[in-house]
Amino acid sequence: VSMIAGKKLRLFHFLFEMLEDPGMAHSVSWVSASAGVFRFSARHKERVAELWGQRKGNRMPMTYQKMSRALRNYARSGEIIK
Repeated sequence: VSMIAGKKLRLFHFLFEMLEDPGMAHSVSWVSASAGVFRFSARHKERVAELWGQRKGNRMPMTYQKMSRALRNYARSGEIIK
């Protein structure tokens, strides 16, 4: 499992890394970086989920449906704003 300073890597940290990587702009990109608004490419959103699952070390493939559920849970808990 990927760690940041002894803590488990969180999905929003992973997405931020992807957003800051110009090579991933075809999959996820800023709508407004200053407002923290981003979007997934409809064509490549499953690939983002697969990469997240690999980064977490999941044995089973991550799907966009599962990843988006995690984002909704973050929104419910107030960690991110939808």
